[in-house]
Amino acid sequence: MKSKFLNFLLLSCFFFLGKAVYAQNITGIVSDGSGPLPGVSIQVKGTNVGVETDFDGKYAIKAKQNDVLIFKYLGYKNEERTVGSESVINVTLAQDAAQLDEVVVVGYSSQTRGDITGSVASVDLDEALKVPVVNAAEALQGRVSGVSIVNNGTPGAAPKINIRGFGTVNSTDPLFIIDGVQTDDANVLNNINPADIKQMNVLKDGAAAIYGARASNGVVIIITKGGSYNMNKAKVSLDVYTGFSDIANAPTNLNPTQHAQVLLQSRLNDGLSGTSLSHGQYDPTGSGTYTVPTTIQGYKRVVSYNPITFSNPGDFTATVTPGGTNWLEAITRKAPTNNISLSVQNGNANGKYYLSVNYLNRDGIMNYTGYERIATRLNSEFKIGEKLTIGEHINLSFSDTYSGVGEAIENSFRMTPLLPVRDDQGNFTGVAGTDLSNTRNPLAQLYRARNNYNKRYALTGDVYLSYKMRDDLTFKTVLGGGFSTYDSQSFTALDPEHGEPISTNSLNEYDQTFYNWIWTNTLNYKKSFGDHSVNALLGFEALKNGGKGRGITNTDYVSESPNFYTIGSGLGIATLIDGSAFDGWNSLWSVFGTVNYSYQDTYYATATLRRDTTSRFLGDNQSGIFPSFTGGWVVSNEDFWNTDSFINRLKIKGSWGQLGNQSLPIDNPTISQSIPSPSLANYAFNGNAGSIITGALLYRIGNPDLKWEISESVNFGFETSLLDSKLNLSAEYFMINTRDFIVQDNFQNPSTGIDAEAPYVNLGSAKNTGFDFTANYGDETSSGFSYDVSLNLSHYKNEVTELVNDVPRPGRGDLRNGAVTRTEVGKEISYFFGREVTGLDSNGRMTFADINGDGIVNDEDRTDIGSPHPDFTYGINVSLGYKDFDAQLFFNGSQGNELYNYNKVFTDFGLFFNGNRSTRVLDAWTPTNTNTDVPALSASYPLEEVSANSYFVEDGSFFRLKNLQVGYTIPNDYTSKAGLDSVRLYVQGTNLFTITDYTGFDPEVSPIPGLEENISLGIDSRLYPISKVFSLGANIKF
Repeated sequence: MKSKFLNFLLLSCFFFLGKAVYAQNITGIVSDGSGPLPGVSIQVKGTNVGVETDFDGKYAIKAKQNDVLIFKYLGYKNEERTVGSESVINVTLAQDAAQLDEVVVVGYSSQTRGDITGSVASVDLDEALKVPVVNAAEALQGRVSGVSIVNNGTPGAAPKINIRGFGTVNSTDPLFIIDGVQTDDANVLNNINPADIKQMNVLKDGAAAIYGARASNGVVIIITKGGSYNMNKAKVSLDVYTGFSDIANAPTNLNPTQHAQVLLQSRLNDGLSGTSLSHGQYDPTGSGTYTVPTTIQGYKRVVSYNPITFSNPGDFTATVTPGGTNWLEAITRKAPTNNISLSVQNGNANGKYYLSVNYLNRDGIMNYTGYERIATRLNSEFKIGEKLTIGEHINLSFSDTYSGVGEAIENSFRMTPLLPVRDDQGNFTGVAGTDLSNTRNPLAQLYRARNNYNKRYALTGDVYLSYKMRDDLTFKTVLGGGFSTYDSQSFTALDPEHGEPISTNSLNEYDQTFYNWIWTNTLNYKKSFGDHSVNALLGFEALKNGGKGRGITNTDYVSESPNFYTIGSGLGIATLIDGSAFDGWNSLWSVFGTVNYSYQDTYYATATLRRDTTSRFLGDNQSGIFPSFTGGWVVSNEDFWNTDSFINRLKIKGSWGQLGNQSLPIDNPTISQSIPSPSLANYAFNGNAGSIITGALLYRIGNPDLKWEISESVNFGFETSLLDSKLNLSAEYFMINTRDFIVQDNFQNPSTGIDAEAPYVNLGSAKNTGFDFTANYGDETSSGFSYDVSLNLSHYKNEVTELVNDVPRPGRGDLRNGAVTRTEVGKEISYFFGREVTGLDSNGRMTFADINGDGIVNDEDRTDIGSPHPDFTYGINVSLGYKDFDAQLFFNGSQGNELYNYNKVFTDFGLFFNGNRSTRVLDAWTPTNTNTDVPALSASYPLEEVSANSYFVEDGSFFRLKNLQVGYTIPNDYTSKAGLDSVRLYVQGTNLFTITDYTGFDPEVSPIPGLEENISLGIDSRLYPISKVFSLGANIKF
């Protein structure tokens, strides 16, 4: 009996010991509260045992009782769970705003976020891409401190991107790195499906010096998705949305009754009376009383050409629409927008891939405008043995842009409200009648340009090989590049309704091809020695950019149908468009190195050196050396730091670096160039006018002394986490000194004898200072309500410190009555320059300040009348979640900047007397209405009133609800029955409201590319209207 008892006791002990010693199978699901998380790392603490969650967030791992499981996922706080008697452990991970363990690509290599000492900002793409962006750069808007994004609204247009303000009058476009392929052309981002992007980082300070000659404006690094190793099954994602866009803000113009009274009052103010008051439409008989006619008086149109002959009175008629024509409504519409994106990714132990296709069709809110894009991407990577890895990225896209006619928006302000859109015979109306001004019918312009297009085919990508020579030494070579072709067509049709009709129709066609290649080779050494860690990289790189193109024009087409007009079908002679032909290239050869060092994960230092040699410059100016140093101190890792402090982490950092800028719109600025010109270069040899030979003329003046533009950047800041890392703050102060900035100098051209493009010169220097600040707070209540609020705020101030010969530089010169911006020593780049309005005199005419005090008010009294640079810009992001519901709100704004509302030249003054006006003129000065800033009405305003002055300068500050999205994730109990992993439905609104005092279309004003844009900032002229977008969408995962 005793023996049996002992045997029983012994067996029982072994049984319980077995339960304690032998591993059991632990399963579960890892999620973030809104859905499962694939790819979460689960490891048994203190061992090498680990697994990853599958696409559904599920995992299975062997573990013993009292083992600790560590759950890790980028962007989320680590979670630890102790294994007990249960076999199912479900875990919900919380987002980590600090994300110190996130691996960030920062220039040929990567670092964890906590180790970075430079100014590197990342975009929360999960939030940013909930906005229906077209260009991937739009995801940066309001979400990264120090980065300004302005889109002019034109469908398919690349936004204007500035990092830390304006430190040069040259190009301020940053360098884009897309999976290793480099470009400074923001249009390239139109080729990428934003849903393909995995990570987007911005280098803002000396940390960008690793890219040397192209980094002075900052660097945007984009990494696309590539699938994952060891996936249980293919992951399929389908993202779709559909909706419509509408004009966000519509300024109001006069109706015919108001228009009539404004014209009459203008003439009365000018002292006219009797028959002198007659008007061809409102008062044909000279009665002195203006009334709205029922039909257009003297309406006519062209009936034949060569010579131009108009119809007889009464042959065509046009009935005035009751209440008149709102021309802005006539040229705009509710425009549909549709997007579908499908991707699949998978991987095993030896390979992985990501494949996607995207179709976007966004019609513009202006009639007959729009943008269409088809893009596909394939990324793959394969392990060959334990040391060799090969892979590729490839993106192929096609886009078609219908931009319309830029003049149409301006003409919608100017067109008389009397004219209907079409006459009684169904033709477009025009101003060929009496006293109808000289504006072209804006809807007719858009309609006739409906078949104009700008098609782009683009292929970009790279292939790479990585070889681990030792555990601590890796060699990598990347060969990347791409090409793009542009095929554009623009037909100028006849306009028989116009009083000054086009006499001959014409067709312009442009064909352009651009290419680039880059070969990068790096040797990366990573090693830890106790408390010391070293990450060193050495590399060399060669790249080349080139392009070739031309434009051909022909005239006199019998048919204006696109089915029949080609360059060869015109009755004129097809000729090369002057200045359109080009064939050039530029290259850059570089060696570089960087060393990252850390001690006890507390002290950090980085040193970088790069030498670039460019083909753009000559002699000793060809090469430049660009060094940088950064350092950081994690104070909270010191022994003296109280670990129980409410400040969980504190890091202080600083950097210094020199960066270059060689961005130019031409390849060889040092060489003077001549081109053949059939229209201008005609030579009669031996004085014989009968034997004229076409030759060449000087097209561009070169400057052999041109050299690098250099920026010296200094940056100091701190990062801190508080309240158990729920609150995260960071702030940085920067100072950027730029010298030898490059710009065309029109003052170097002689006033007579040469009609060529001015040379590029090293014009001067500027200083740019400011700060960036970010704050983030996130938490979750016991009821499951989660919230995350982030704020970023930026300020910069620039000053020109030197100009050649101290000669001020005016801005764009194509505006009526001259430039309105100026750049000079001691002032900001591109400030508004003109007369300062002090009020209105006893006759309602403007009075101006006598700035120099000489008792005479003239052009010598022009002064600084405003700045397009803001005091600060900001963005606010709010994310909310409760059970299966989520919501995101995104606000952005600008404070303290001013805008030059150039449209007032037409809408507030009688520059074209019979054209329409803004309703602002209803508040014009009269003897009984003196409390106004709108001058008295007149048929001929003094020149100084319509030239640059402070009347046109308005406060451009604004606060905007940029995006609002509300989503619902269908519970898994339902979706799993349909064979789906997850389904999220959402409704969304973009640009829902804007609070601003600006009276124009929109306070976000983008400079027009190519029109001396960086010395012509803040001018609102012919800009495409901003739109509200409403959409309904779904995110479906299989």
